Amino acid sequence: MSDLLRSARTSVWERLRLSGEQFVRRPRPALSSGVLLIALVVLVGLVIPSQPLAIDRTWSEWMSDMQSSTLQHLALIFNYLGRGLGRALTLAALGLVLIIARRCAALLAFAATESLTPLTSNLLKHLADRPRPPDAMLHANGSSFPSGHAAYAGATAIALVLLFASPGRSRRGWWLVAAAAAAGMCWSRTYLQVHWLSDVIAGALLGIGITLASFSSAQLLTPADRRRRASHAAGAAELE
Repeated sequence: MSDLLRSARTSVWERLRLSGEQFVRRPRPALSSGVLLIALVVLVGLVIPSQPLAIDRTWSEWMSDMQSSTLQHLALIFNYLGRGLGRALTLAALGLVLIIARRCAALLAFAATESLTPLTSNLLKHLADRPRPPDAMLHANGSSFPSGHAAYAGATAIALVLLFASPGRSRRGWWLVAAAAAAGMCWSRTYLQVHWLSDVIAGALLGIGITLASFSSAQLLTPADRRRRASHAAGAAELE
């Protein structure tokens, strides 16, 4: 029985290693960048004051001055997509696509990203214990720093580009789309007055850092010859 379990574990590990995924051109610098972003947000969480920064107050006043029913509905759509059923359905759909495509390494990286992001965000919330803005338009529990919605948006937007766009120039447009999606979520949290501006910036950077670290780590598990073949295939596709 133990031999059978050992054989099954070996088989799964080999499938993960031989999947030949290439998410980034240079995984080691990407991993270093991801770790540095995570460390930066943790450091900010240790030193950020409980009171809002000057830029937080100024931004909050701007959001109060631009209130309208249209913008409020747009902000509430972002709120729905970043929590509860909307978030669960999105993640389940993406996971199912990766399972059907048998992209083991991609599924591992995506699962790590979407598991570590809320876990790290919640740990930092307990660490910072920063009060939320006083005029929140929605009921929100827990510390204000960092924004869990912004962390989820940053992580998922970057993950989608890494998963479904080939490395190279073809990604440039998709990076802009990902940035716009993450920025939209950040804006919505400050518009609804449930987070300060510094909360959402830190949350987005945290999600991006975890995504880079997760996907580059998964790629580094792939043998070098498989990565080279995947790179050549991606380069040939760009030339066509």
